[in-house]
Amino acid sequence: MATRSAAANAAPPSRSAPATKSPERSGNLPVFTTRHRALKAAVWRNESAENGPFFNVTVSRSYKDGDDWHESSSFGFDDVLIVAELLRTCYGFISREHAKQSEERQE
Repeated sequence: MATRSAAANAAPPSRSAPATKSPERSGNLPVFTTRHRALKAAVWRNESAENGPFFNVTVSRSYKDGDDWHESSSFGFDDVLIVAELLRTCYGFISREHAKQSEERQE
């Protein structure tokens, strides 16, 4: 069995702050991401001319094939409950965003 270094085994933080746009990067970035080890859920904000902003969520699993990193949207049995918790966190973020928007409209 191959062993990995401590740095390779270190898990990233389970939650992250809302993503900020880097000046040298272009394109749409998620407004919020949360992760647990190799699993990540990202919340994307989109605008509708008729109904205003709405949100979508993507979930992925990162894996390494040789020296290259890839993402998959396929999850094993051991991933299912973790994915559910990541989605619950995204639901909470979106609910807070909806509440903020509702307050702003009332002011």
